[in-house]
Amino acid sequence: MAGSLKDQLLKAGLASKKQAKEAELAKRREQKQNRSGPDPAERERAAAIEAARREKIAKDRELNEQRQAEKARRALRAEIRQLAEQHRIAPPANADVRYHFVRDGRVQSIWIDAELQKLLGAGTLRLVAVEQAFVLVPADIAERIAQRDPAALVENEDPSNARNTEDDALYEQFPIPDDLHW
Repeated sequence: MAGSLKDQLLKAGLASKKQAKEAELAKRREQKQNRSGPDPAERERAAAIEAARREKIAKDRELNEQRQAEKARRALRAEIRQLAEQHRIAPPANADVRYHFVRDGRVQSIWIDAELQKLLGAGTLRLVAVEQAFVLVPADIAERIAQRDPAALVENEDPSNARNTEDDALYEQFPIPDDLHW
């Protein structure tokens, strides 16, 4: 039994030359397909793995950016807190004037004395929100804080002036006649 299985089958008469050639041709086709690359299921699985890897990289990058942004926000809040605490002007213990202001649509108040009230009115002092407290600081420090976070600054609005300008604009439509006598 020195020959191949094909030769032995041909000698025994169990297979014809035509069948042997067809079997050899089918075997070559199968080998060629295997050499051309993985089957479609394997390619789909590899593509799915690659897509999952890319998605994970994008998700990790986004999470890292969020962490960096949160770290920057915390550093900014700490810097604002430090500026406010270093330059804080503490109201005296015998403060007798309640200073009212609007913050986030709510009326808030702090106790100050008449001198601090004059300085607030003149714009020499400003009110800054630091975390849950309100701090009096000089105007130049308040501007430095506003550069870092404009929302930390409590605006000094004079509601009577704002209302008067609105009323004036409204009444400009209705001029008063010059010949009106009472």
